[in-house]
Amino acid sequence: MIQPRIKYFHISNEILYHKLIDKLGITDKKCIIFLNGNVGAGKTTFVKSFLSYKEYPIDVTSPTFTIVNEYHFDSKKIYHYDFYRLKNKKELQEIGIDYYFDQPGIHFVEWPKNFIEILPKSNIDINFFMLKGSRLIKVEFNNEQ
Repeated sequence: MIQPRIKYFHISNEILYHKLIDKLGITDKKCIIFLNGNVGAGKTTFVKSFLSYKEYPIDVTSPTFTIVNEYHFDSKKIYHYDFYRLKNKKELQEIGIDYYFDQPGIHFVEWPKNFIEILPKSNIDINFFMLKGSRLIKVEFNNEQ
């Protein structure tokens, strides 16, 4: 079994997410990114920063209530999931999760831990840890894209 490559980043403001994004090497082909962290740790802010940095003219909102937000720009597809409010696997399957993960594009998944056994393997896990006035970001590269 190949061990993930792990890197740590200290983010003192949202502008620094751009430096992190450069180091991730995310391409427009299929990539699954798990976003882990407490409420308010910066998961949705990271997705907003990613789309802004890539200059996708899209207004990003949290999918807390919609569960899935889809963003399309030219031929690029971005899927942003938030499983915080889901209570069981059946609810996840009812939204057609298999269909979504069959789609090419970048898949950002907030709160994957409750459904890890039925989700596809992630390419990258990003863990957000809140510090006083900043964030520590642990990035695990599970396999190269």
